[in-house]
Amino acid sequence: MKVLTDTSELRLPAAVVSIGMFDGVHRGHAKVLRQLRERGRQLGVPTAVVTFDPHPRAVVRPDACPMLLSSLDDRMQLLAATGAVDHCLVLRFDHARCQQPADEFVLTTLLNPLGMHELIVGENFACGRGRQGTVAYLSTLGLRLGFAVTGVQLDRVPGTQDAVRSSSTEARRLIERGDLAGASAVLQRPHEMTGTITRALAASRLVVEAALGRGMCAPAAADYVGSVRQRDDASPWLPAWLRIRDDRETGRRMVRLVTDGTLGAARGDELRIRFVDRAQARRPLSHPEKSASA
Repeated sequence: MKVLTDTSELRLPAAVVSIGMFDGVHRGHAKVLRQLRERGRQLGVPTAVVTFDPHPRAVVRPDACPMLLSSLDDRMQLLAATGAVDHCLVLRFDHARCQQPADEFVLTTLLNPLGMHELIVGENFACGRGRQGTVAYLSTLGLRLGFAVTGVQLDRVPGTQDAVRSSSTEARRLIERGDLAGASAVLQRPHEMTGTITRALAASRLVVEAALGRGMCAPAAADYVGSVRQRDDASPWLPAWLRIRDDRETGRRMVRLVTDGTLGAARGDELRIRFVDRAQARRPLSHPEKSASA
């Protein structure tokens, strides 16, 4: 997957396109991306995804901006791992972009540089000033400008309480209330975060305290089972006992983790932390849940 940050860097004669934040690249996103790849194959053209940084609500309504499920780097890795995206265009979202009419956005970002033949998005998608560019609006625009629009239905997630929908909003809600099993069903994987070590204690077991990233979606304060490894490290995941708490002095969400094994952990190092489920009772770390060490 080729990642670009400027429309001037990308000129395609034709493409099938999808747009969205793709925060977490969850089950619903995967369904959209499967259709994107299939249509690309049917038409014999490449696929392109247009996404944004920062989150649009950080500009439009900063007080209502959601906690993110994935950082920009994580989002790119998750999109690439689907195998559905040939080109990813990451656009800076600012006040000028916020005020851009939907018609202008389609012409300057999707048609002229990407040669869009078809737009495939979630059924609740909207773009442009005042969210004018709904699926219905863009379908009408496409009849005039020569592109098709497909709105993909957001399915219910099997096996979850209340039959939640496949959306980033639902994944955040489940994570923030500590329902990591439910969130995993939406994400189709355990929720992961990056933490920066603030303290490491060497004992019979390694005990580490780490600060979680600001603006990232963290589980509710409680105890969890999961796993950990150094960031950007290909070594196996180590089973870990994870305790989330809020630090009143710094305002940061902290995690205290206990694990067997060696991390080579030092203050300032970054860890990759995987949350699997709430801890029901303390268990020996040598017998973690299977998914914690996968």
